[in-house]
Amino acid sequence: MGRYPQGAASIGQALDLLREVGDRPGQARARANLGEVALRQDRYQEAARHLYEALAMLREVGDRTSEADTLVSLGVINLRQGRFTQASKHLRQALALLREAGDLSRQAMALNSMGELFLATGQPDEARARYAEALSLAARAGEKYEQARAHHGLASSYQHSGDARRAHRHWREALTRYTELGAPEAEQVHAELAGDAARV
Repeated sequence: MGRYPQGAASIGQALDLLREVGDRPGQARARANLGEVALRQDRYQEAARHLYEALAMLREVGDRTSEADTLVSLGVINLRQGRFTQASKHLRQALALLREAGDLSRQAMALNSMGELFLATGQPDEARARYAEALSLAARAGEKYEQARAHHGLASSYQHSGDARRAHRHWREALTRYTELGAPEAEQVHAELAGDAARV
C-alpha cells in the first residue's frame, strides 16, 4: 500500500525477534524484505546491502524459493541502474530456480521484471512476450498484483511500438487491478491514461 516506513519498522522488529530465537531462515527472509522495501523507495545502495546479505543466508539455509525472490530484486536494482548484463544474469538465475520449483506466481514476477529489462534495452517485442507469459501464469495462479504488472508492461510495450489502442486497453486493465489491491502503482497508471487521453 506504499506505507514503506511503517513496513520497514515492522520488519525491523521482526528481525530483532528472529535474532533472539536464532531463526536463521526467518532472519534471511526479513533481511530480504527490508531490501525490497528500500528498493521500492529507490534506495538502491541500501537495498543491495540487505539483499546480498539475505542471499548469502538463504543459500546457507537452502531456501531456494526465497533465493529466487532475492535474485529478482537484485536484478531490478541492476536494471534501474543501467547494469543490464548483471540484471539479466540475476533474473535468468531466478527464473530457472522458480521453474524448477513450479512456482507460477513467482515465475510471473520474474518474467515481468525480464519484460522491464527488454523494454529498457529497446526490445518491445521480446518484452511483450515475457509480459504475456507472466500474465498467463499470474492468471493461473490467481496472483492479481503480477497480473496488474503484466498489463502495465504490455501497455508500455504497445505504446513503445506505436499501438495506442492496445496500450490504452492494457492500462485500463492494470488500473483496475492496482486499484482493487490499493497498490500505489494505480496513481502512475492513472497518469499514463490521462496523458494518453491528452494525446488523442
